[in-house]
Amino acid sequence: MAGSPDGTDFTSALFLGQHHPSTGLTPWAEFTTGVPAALRELPASTELASLVAAQQHADGGLVARSALHGMMDVLQSLPRPGDVLLVDEGAYPLSQWACRASLPRGVRVMTYPHFRPAAVVPSNGPAPSAKTWVVTDGWCQGCGRPAPLAQLHSIAARTGGQVIVDDSLAFGVLGRTSGPAGFGDGTGTARWLGLSHDRLLWLGSLAKAYGTPVTVITGDSTTVGVVARNGGNRMHSSPPSAADLAAGIGALRSGGLPRLRRRLWRLTLWLRTAFADLGLPPMGLPFPIVGTRLGSLPLARRWRTALAARGVQALVQLPRCRPGAVLSAVVRADHSQADLDRLVRGLAAVTRDRRAA
Repeated sequence: MAGSPDGTDFTSALFLGQHHPSTGLTPWAEFTTGVPAALRELPASTELASLVAAQQHADGGLVARSALHGMMDVLQSLPRPGDVLLVDEGAYPLSQWACRASLPRGVRVMTYPHFRPAAVVPSNGPAPSAKTWVVTDGWCQGCGRPAPLAQLHSIAARTGGQVIVDDSLAFGVLGRTSGPAGFGDGTGTARWLGLSHDRLLWLGSLAKAYGTPVTVITGDSTTVGVVARNGGNRMHSSPPSAADLAAGIGALRSGGLPRLRRRLWRLTLWLRTAFADLGLPPMGLPFPIVGTRLGSLPLARRWRTALAARGVQALVQLPRCRPGAVLSAVVRADHSQADLDRLVRGLAAVTRDRRAA
């Protein structure tokens, strides 16, 4: 049973069940460098960044302590005064914060309707040389679909800008597929959509699927070099620790990942079918966060409490892209069929009680 002290847990986003006990990590001689990342990083930093970039066929890579550190460094380094930052109104809050931090430098920040950038494509006005940079999440859990990366790319490319995508939720799960079924090779949303990483500035945290709090930035080598030299966090913060890097390298080099993704796919489809059979339509495309929309936030909270009373921990989510509340269960590759059975029995009891009320 994949449990917690409070029962069977469907709240953790460790999708591939990577937990990294200390005894399973490659030992290190130096835990951190004691100097900012811009001065010196541990050799494992280069190894991890190169590993991710190679899997995506991207030119270069760089590590950051977190997605927020990485996004701040990207947006401090690339848009110049007069450039336009177009950010999806449904993007994760940390991307919104990083965009707003660009305002004092004279960067124009605009939001566009969720996944519909054509509605607000700006002119460059008095600065025809200004570039447009488009910021988005790779996968939206609120509506269960990927960002229209090809469309975003065409908008940014007209001005010489790029798409900047935070793919932390999908990294390790979605990726290039060899057939109509399955999540793919975990390299991210762009390859899952059949796109290349050309002119894409990509960030992905390993804190979810791969279970270690470190982020990798990939892109063309020139752009990655600009971020490496000019990112403020790199000049004023320590680099990721040896433990974070060892866990990331170990996870990415694991030969068991394809098997874990196949299991995750099977469990996810099974749970989506079970939700539908209970009259709870699962939202969006298959992804290991299976959610159903409920009528109100108080109702969603009552259902979560009722499940907890039966030993099952679930999530209540408030999507940024649409109104209403969602009751969700996060599936992991280390869940057992018995775990899922327990969740479905709990949901069946909750829905039965609701009909009887």
